[in-house]
Amino acid sequence: MPNSEPASLLELFNSIATQGELVRSLKAGNASKDEIDSAVKMLVSLKMSYKAAAG
Repeated sequence: MPNSEPASLLELFNSIATQGELVRSLKAGNASKDEIDSAVKMLVSLKMSYKAAAG
């Protein structure tokens, strides 16, 4: 299934973009430190998954 990997990478990339927007909006909205930290941890995790999948 050669087409499944690019779709997966695209999905990860889109998830990273969405999570990045969430982090920015939380920071702009003066959310609690715990909320921001949680969102940032998720963003880092997504980036690590993308890096591992992309090689």
